[in-house]
Amino acid sequence: MLPFRRLPSTAVGQCFSLVRSFTGGITQWAKKAEQLESEEPAAEELPVTFVDDDAESTEAREARIATLRNKSRLLPQHRNMLHGVLPYEQSQSWIHDTVKYKRMMLGRYGIDGSKVDPRVCFPTKKEAYERAEYERVAFPFSLKQMMDANESERKARKAQIEAREAEVARKLEKLDQWTADLNARIAKKEAEARAAKERKDRLVEEVRRHFGFKVDPRDERFQEMLAQKEREDRKKVKEAKRKEKEEKMMEKLQKKTAQLEADIEVPSGDKTKQ
Repeated sequence: MLPFRRLPSTAVGQCFSLVRSFTGGITQWAKKAEQLESEEPAAEELPVTFVDDDAESTEAREARIATLRNKSRLLPQHRNMLHGVLPYEQSQSWIHDTVKYKRMMLGRYGIDGSKVDPRVCFPTKKEAYERAEYERVAFPFSLKQMMDANESERKARKAQIEAREAEVARKLEKLDQWTADLNARIAKKEAEARAAKERKDRLVEEVRRHFGFKVDPRDERFQEMLAQKEREDRKKVKEAKRKEKEEKMMEKLQKKTAQLEADIEVPSGDKTKQ
């Protein structure tokens, strides 16, 4: 026979508590299982294939099907806009209560689709007055006055174009003469430049003949003699121009004198005949 060992009282109490809690947990689990078995599953928790169609109304069925069809993950307002339906059934912001927004919804979705009173499209008395005042200030002239002004402006612009074209044609007629004058001036300048060069070469040659031997043009004696020759040549040119001018003046005087004598002789001859 084995000897019997006595356990402490605290260990015995812990064992009884553990057994009691385990037994209570088993009991609660059994009750919950019975409760679940006794309850019937709800229609909305079952798959679509197990829903009782007879117990569901047509509207609820259509709503449920539409919800299941929506795979776009779009927001309701965006999906409504995609299908051409009013985005919001109720106002979500102060903007949705403005006249501008209501007019836009009415124009886009119509009277039935927008649920907006069409009278909002017509201006109020204040808006009509402000519009009339704006028209009076911005467009003070009548249609007839604006048409007359436009016609006058068109005629003035046409006359200006015609005058410009006539001026261009007139200048084109003188183009040949202007070209000839330009070529003559160019030829005159070229001739003067050649004459100046020839005169300079002639003066340099005269200075060299004066010395009788080759002299460096940079030599002071050469430069002094060249300057003297240039002064003498300028005097000669000046004297020639003066004589030419005097000859022209004498020629003019002779022509005038002859004309005066002819004018005097004609009246005297008339008197003699009388």
